[in-house]
Amino acid sequence: MKKFYRCHVCNDIHYGVKPPEICPTCSAKNAYVETNSDEAIKICSYTTKSINKQEFLKAIEALSENKEFQVNPDKEKVSMLIEGIFQNEKNHGLKYCPCRLSSKDPKKDLMLVCPCRFFIHETYKNKPDGECWCGLFIRRKENG
Repeated sequence: MKKFYRCHVCNDIHYGVKPPEICPTCSAKNAYVETNSDEAIKICSYTTKSINKQEFLKAIEALSENKEFQVNPDKEKVSMLIEGIFQNEKNHGLKYCPCRLSSKDPKKDLMLVCPCRFFIHETYKNKPDGECWCGLFIRRKENG
């Protein structure tokens, strides 16, 4: 079962089955303590800065560097999807994937934040171009 964990050195928040051994933000070893969702949300609201659409695109491009997937080269489609992600943030408070519907349950809805685990979905495994459900990411071509 996933839980929230907070680094007691830098307040980094981790959501997962177990916390990382080394904090990716401050490099402290074994510094995470379990926390509740209310505290995690408060900490995140104090420590996060707003990101614009261009910065978000750069972040997902960096995420896909040297991976078997890449950001879809169809710039018009990607722009539309990013618009949907930001609309979800405006309407629901988080950057939910635009191909998913909010359940209005914050814990369940955390599963809707991009990128999804598209490696296990039929749209990625069985299509020649392999893509996530919404098409934001596609399988990287052999020649790069």
